[in-house]
Amino acid sequence: MRQRRLTAPLYRALVGHHQVFASLHEASAAVAPYANQGHHNPANAELHLNLSQTARPSDYPALFHLRALLPALHRVFDLGGNVGNLFYCYSKYLELPQELEWQVHDLPSNLLRGAALAKECHAHRLRFSETWMDASGADLLLASGSLHYFEHPLPEMVAELPVRPRHILINRTPLTDGPPVAAVQEAGAFRVACMLYNRQTLIRDFKRLGYEMVDRWQVPELSLDIPGYPEHSVRAYSGFFLTHRDGSAIAGGSGP
Repeated sequence: MRQRRLTAPLYRALVGHHQVFASLHEASAAVAPYANQGHHNPANAELHLNLSQTARPSDYPALFHLRALLPALHRVFDLGGNVGNLFYCYSKYLELPQELEWQVHDLPSNLLRGAALAKECHAHRLRFSETWMDASGADLLLASGSLHYFEHPLPEMVAELPVRPRHILINRTPLTDGPPVAAVQEAGAFRVACMLYNRQTLIRDFKRLGYEMVDRWQVPELSLDIPGYPEHSVRAYSGFFLTHRDGSAIAGGSGP
């Protein structure tokens, strides 16, 4: 039905937003009537806080690499870090340095809630940033469960920074081995649009910026099924740890 010219319109009408789209903007427009506020839904922050009470299987590769970085780790930039849930979770498993600054960048509503929660919990190492450019010069750029919510691929965003991060840790992101497409994630009470970036292109573009792949892993506890599109469905999300070749932050700007 999806592929035949006569039945394709009927198929698209029947499945609604349960299909693939050419861009994140297109997917967002399709799911808007059913999104129930999407990322802005208060249940979003509650969901992530509850999930971070204990480490999930996919957190252990991140903890492994984070532990190795601790002696020289001064600033973490947590892209899409919600209200700082990973800081609270990882603090239970690692002895984070007292001088460490953990910056979270997210939606304004989450930043406000995160700042209030940090004050309540006396989490003095937790900071909240309103701009992506604050990632410039970070020791570690952490993108856990967030890379796929941005219209622009993360390598393009990193290339814009005046000083690129020394290390990049990507976790819990759906990737495809085919052409990049957009889809919709079901999250219980709400729905959000997301991008499925091509795995090989992502790795290649980071390599062009001077980063090397240190480790990669699968995230079997997360999957994305798109009915009628088995070629785009993701059986397991992915994680990566990358570091710059010379081991230090480098000047960024307009290009590689």
